[in-house]
Amino acid sequence: MSNLTRDALIKSIVAKEIVSCDGIDYVKNLKDLYHKWEHVSSDELCKKYNELAHTNLTVDLLVP
Repeated sequence: MSNLTRDALIKSIVAKEIVSCDGIDYVKNLKDLYHKWEHVSSDELCKKYNELAHTNLTVDLLVP
């Protein structure tokens, strides 16, 4: 697995979630998603990333 950071996880999660937005208020939805995921714990980020990417990433594997 490549060197993943919190920022990389956030970008991946936001990218996957923004696809389901219908295009209305795209910029607002994008900002809201970034804000949401920037403020969750690393554990929650890993859990969501694992659900989306079907991996088994742990906080210990994140690059600081």
